[in-house]
Amino acid sequence: MDEIAIRDPRPGDADELAALITAHFSEGSTYDVDLGLDDPTYHVLVAVAVDGDDDAEVDTGDDAEVDTGDDAEVNTGADTAAGSDGDGPILGVMALREFADPAAVADEMYFFDDPGLIPAADRYGHLEMGYVRDDATGRGIGSRLLERLHDIGAERGVDLFLADSWFHGGDDSPERLFDRHGYETIHREPLDRPAAECPKCEVECTCEGAIAVRRAERDGDEHETASGGPA
Repeated sequence: MDEIAIRDPRPGDADELAALITAHFSEGSTYDVDLGLDDPTYHVLVAVAVDGDDDAEVDTGDDAEVDTGDDAEVNTGADTAAGSDGDGPILGVMALREFADPAAVADEMYFFDDPGLIPAADRYGHLEMGYVRDDATGRGIGSRLLERLHDIGAERGVDLFLADSWFHGGDDSPERLFDRHGYETIHREPLDRPAAECPKCEVECTCEGAIAVRRAERDGDEHETASGGPA
């Protein structure tokens, strides 16, 4: 099996990323990919396949993740160095955009526009564009991307990570990823549409728009809920 590398985006990635993302949408959908190349507050990461026989540097640290739930992700801990040459197809993408004002976060959100839904924080990290290619799910790619963005956000002073997300009936619903990584879903509303128009649900559409949040962990701090108290 190929190793998985996490790297920064390159200008030529836009079309491949758009195809990866729109594969999750209804037929005929389009997506304008922002690579964040000139924006220091917008951090895009892509996961790519790298041939294990290549000379790319491989981190073999013991950080394997195993989840025994229905959508278990197994990560071997083999995360190659960012920016290695000769990488293969893009397998996943996720981004983090920084904000200082809840009103600005609300303007950026897709499903909601009410800043009153957003907990107080000094600096927000809004998670965006989180998708993994259908044939690459179950390999821990979403977890790798999310953990790396947590590290970037913490270094930048983000104290609340937030996603307004599409929770759906598919095995790759982001609700499962966020639950595994300590997020609290603080608001959710059903998306009113028939199953025939939903690219994920087969019999009945159970899709929801949801807001999931997680306080940034600081060294020596207890894990906190969105309201700021200990979990």
